[in-house]
Formats: sequence, C-alpha cells, structure tokens
Amino acid sequence: MANPFQDKQDTTGGKAGFGAFNELTSDKAYDDETLKDNPGAPLPTPVANPPETFIKGRQVTRPDYEGIQLQKFRDLKKTCEAMDDIFEREYIDKINSKKGEIKDIMQEAFGAIPATPTAAQQLITSPGSAPDTGVVYQSGIGTFSYAEDDTVDPPTSLIGVKGQIFPDILAAFHYPALSNPSHGETDLPLSNGVYIRVSRNITTGSGEYSTSNLGNLGIGRTVYHSGDAVDDRPDSPLISPAYAGAVGVVTSQSPIGNFYFFSNIENVRAGSATSITNLITDINDLRVSLRVRIGIPQEVNDAGINTLRETKTQDELNVWYDEAGNRTSNIQDYQGGINALTGLATSISEYNG
Repeated sequence: MANPFQDKQDTTGGKAGFGAFNELTSDKAYDDETLKDNPGAPLPTPVANPPETFIKGRQVTRPDYEGIQLQKFRDLKKTCEAMDDIFEREYIDKINSKKGEIKDIMQEAFGAIPATPTAAQQLITSPGSAPDTGVVYQSGIGTFSYAEDDTVDPPTSLIGVKGQIFPDILAAFHYPALSNPSHGETDLPLSNGVYIRVSRNITTGSGEYSTSNLGNLGIGRTVYHSGDAVDDRPDSPLISPAYAGAVGVVTSQSPIGNFYFFSNIENVRAGSATSITNLITDINDLRVSLRVRIGIPQEVNDAGINTLRETKTQDELNVWYDEAGNRTSNIQDYQGGINALTGLATSISEYNG
C-alpha cells in the first residue's frame, strides 16, 4: 500500500504521518512474519567456508531499540495532536461561537423584559417544564427572581427558570502515570484513569505533553466530544450521556452565559425563536460530523482518530516500560492504524504545529 503522505511532507503533520505510516507498515510486516510456522528462519550459508566479507556482512550491531520506540510513539502522538487541533478549531470553536450567539440573543431578550411584564412576557416558573434544548446543562437548571409583579399589594417577586450554557470540549480519558510519566515503585501506567480537557489552550503539562505552544493535544487513550445534547442524531450515538462521562470536566469550565426559558421569547424579542432554532441545528450538525471523525466509541467508525489513538497509547506504554527498565511486547491493531492514517491523511498533512 502506498504511503498516503508521500507527497504531503511539507508540514509537521505530513512528516509525522509519513513516518507513522511507514512504521506501522513495518510493524505489521514483522508481526505477520511471527505468525508463520517457521518465522524468520535464516538461510544457510551458500558454501561450507564462506569468505570473510560474507561473514562480516552478516554481523550487525544492536539497534537503538529504545530510541526507535520513542520515535514511533512521537510520530503517532503527532498525528493524534494534529487531529485534536483540527477538531478544536473546525468544530469545538465553531460550536462555542454559536453558543455565544445564543447567549447574546438571550441577554438581549432578558434585557427587553418590561419592569412589569405581562404573563406572555414572563419566564416559565418550573424547572421541570424546561425543554431539553441541547445547549444547556440540564441538571443545573434552577429558578431565580427577576422582576416584581406590582399589580398586587404588596408587590411580589416573579420567579423564572434559567440554566447555564457551558462550552463543548474535547475530553480525553488518560492515565496520569503514563502521561507524566511516573516510574515510582507504586506507579502503574494504566491505573487511576481520569478525564481531562484536551485543548491547544491548556498550557500546563508534563512529559511528552508539556510543550506550552501545543497545549495537551494528543493526550489520552480515548478522546470524546463532550457536549450537551444526549441524542444528536436519529439512530443515537454509542455514547448517550450528554457529556460522555466528563460532566465534571465540562462544568468546571467557565460558563458562556445563561439560557432563559421564556413562556414565548417572541413576545419580548421578535425573531429570537427562529434564530436560536437555526443555531442549535448548526451546532448539532457540527457535533455529528465531529463524532464521526472521532469514531469509536462515539460512532461506529473504525477509521476515526480513536483507532489510531489506541495504537499511540500502546506505543506510549512500550516507552513507559523501556524507561522503567522493563521490556514488553504487545499485539496491536496495526492495520486499523494504517487505515486511520490513510483516511485522515489530508487533514493530518494540513497541520503544521
């Protein structure tokens, strides 16, 4: 199979993709050889007493296995880093920009409520009546006082319902000891897995993820899109919870703003309902496309970045054991990684970080 990055090596993503593809192809060929009945059997010498030049030609020095393994991991990490950067710029940033537009509409509508609003201009009063909009942290919806009804004596506070709009994020499941890396006596590379936000704007990190201008792109075994909507498509994604397990990571971000639940927002700001509906449709379309490119477990797509990320993590684990003074061998889905690189070659080669 031809290397899809052959003519795309003028960027860091393209160079890393070229190296990663060749390395996975070589690894697959070696792995296939080990499955044979008599793998790697050397050929006998052609004569009983071969010349000295032949003997010297068969003598080899030990390759730098640790250095080779580290470069394999770094190449694979760079390809994952490239896709994380693309995901954030082409999907996450656009989604959150549209959420910001919704926030602005809500602020304008809320500011347009009269000092003594009619029933048609008021907010709904029960959190249980708030619809699932797909852009609000549904579990955090609550009530607040926003105006006074001075048609009664004494005047009483009007209670309404609002919820916070948190940003969509990329959330990776990673192992801190592996990512750091930590090699203490009690450190296990695949223990204490946690979710973490993945972003070029995360400026702290350690180990291979400490380069400040790249954030923590490429980190983790599995990356997820964490947004609000439970079902972005008719047949439902494999991961149905809105935040894909990373709800605490999402809600620890600074909220974009508030979503106010009006009885009928059109009565205070004409055109708002249509504008918000169109923005939510755009957001859901972006989310669907993003999850397809992420692949398993969010979509049935083994050519998504998570297929390659699994291989990256296995090579990262090999590096961890090398650095810890132990050797290990792993059976990997080399072909899956090759397929992912082939399918994502154009996007990866556009990355030049």
